[in-house]
Amino acid sequence: MYDNVIDENIFPSFVSSCIPQIDMMAQLEEAYDIKSLHVTENISNEGGYHSPKFSGTKFLKLRDTVEEFCNDLLEKKGLGLKVSEIEYWCNINKCYNYNVMHSHGRADLIGIYYIQVPPKSGNLCVLRNDGSQYCDLYENRADMLGYTIEPEPGRLYVLPGHLWHYVTGSDSVRDRVSVSFNIYT
Repeated sequence: MYDNVIDENIFPSFVSSCIPQIDMMAQLEEAYDIKSLHVTENISNEGGYHSPKFSGTKFLKLRDTVEEFCNDLLEKKGLGLKVSEIEYWCNINKCYNYNVMHSHGRADLIGIYYIQVPPKSGNLCVLRNDGSQYCDLYENRADMLGYTIEPEPGRLYVLPGHLWHYVTGSDSVRDRVSVSFNIYT
């Protein structure tokens, strides 16, 4: 009937992660110190705390680790790029808080480092943004339209900055605390 079938995945995306060798308790203290000094910014958060952006004054060891990991990632993927700038902020979400669907504009990569992740405190959901949701091809295959990450405390996740994503609402009485990054090449 037919032969010589070729089946290729095109335009692949990625989520890469690592566990930075840093003091998580120090990161947690720094996040709450920032919250006590700065009012929340209403960006993608619904009900939670979103600090102002920093570029080299807070979370310094974490920031340096993110830069090193991203440079290694860019090299391994053969992209011929290096990190030129990183901006970042912390998020503290309480029960019922969440982050709406958004992307990070011109950022080449984004990163999320989870400092504290109580059970049932929400998942990171990454969505395809190529128009596939407008046709019936994947109607019965939610796994082809989105990717859900159940965050692990102490883990840094890095993905392309153009991908739309959101964080589901927390059902935990304890705070979910993270640091998010815009990484430019």
